[in-house]
Amino acid sequence: MGEKPVTMISDEEAKEPTTLNEEEDMEAALVEPPDWLPDGWIMEVYRAEDGTIIRYYTSPISNYTFTMKSEVLEYLFSGTDERMLESKERGAENTLQRQHEWLPKGWVMEVRAGGEKADKMYKFYVHSITGLRLLSKQDVLLYINEAKVSGCDTNEQCDTTSEDNILSKVDFRPSGLPEGWVKELVYRKTKEGLIRRDPYYTDPASSYTFRTLKSALSFLETGKVSERAFIQRTSVHDLYSFEISTDMHESLRNRLGINEKPYQEPTKSSRSRRAPKIDQEQNIDHSKDGDTSSGSVSPNESEEAENIRSKAAGEKASSPNNTVSPPSGRPPKEGTDSQDADD
Repeated sequence: MGEKPVTMISDEEAKEPTTLNEEEDMEAALVEPPDWLPDGWIMEVYRAEDGTIIRYYTSPISNYTFTMKSEVLEYLFSGTDERMLESKERGAENTLQRQHEWLPKGWVMEVRAGGEKADKMYKFYVHSITGLRLLSKQDVLLYINEAKVSGCDTNEQCDTTSEDNILSKVDFRPSGLPEGWVKELVYRKTKEGLIRRDPYYTDPASSYTFRTLKSALSFLETGKVSERAFIQRTSVHDLYSFEISTDMHESLRNRLGINEKPYQEPTKSSRSRRAPKIDQEQNIDHSKDGDTSSGSVSPNESEEAENIRSKAAGEKASSPNNTVSPPSGRPPKEGTDSQDADD
């Protein structure tokens, strides 16, 4: 029988290992991102106590986190990152938001009615946690950098001791939404003298305003616009682009009953013709968005314009409604506002 050939190797080659350590090879494979994961995504690998390997995949744009390849691919197919990135870019281009880039997260802009005839509106900056209220950018930066509190003096032109004259609070970094979005908390007095607070969420890319955080997130995740979404006649950016104080905007006069026309009892014909439509509209809206507010649609429209839109919406409500698909997608890592907890 012939002998098998022997392969000769040098002394230096003999010192080199012929194979990688199996455990090191496995560890390297675990931390190496898979080919299907897009560039920029973050992959974290953890080993559970029972030895199970758990991977987390996080989008660098939305910070949404997934644990399965199928979830990541479904998310990528939805186009959520593209919509969020466009919102962020449009927000950076907006004049009002550029003017408030210096305002840290946790601070909101507060707008109040003031002046001898309540015909002015004043702008303040309020720290949401402590309730500290300051009058200007310089005052806020002085407090942040040197912990010094300046006076909030308006020469007695604007009362800050109660909520009776608050028109709105504007948050340029609302929790759970990408940069560029604006949350406007609108204050209104009811006929009973109580104060209502209605949230509105505006996307700078599409200019759509949503009544709930749930519907805003659904739009980001699916691209579908809810039936109650609308585009404001006067955008939130144009409305509050002023320094310290300015004349009261016409669209805000009815929020706190300022120069409000006396209530007139509707005629019998108009009451019988319009009431069923408005009631039907309200029932449909409440069941779809879970919004407990009633009557008003846009935060910046006059009472007359609101009535016209309510009538048009009521006629639409009397026709068969299109089925709205339920929102899908993954929840953001940040918590949502307490006001939208019931959504």
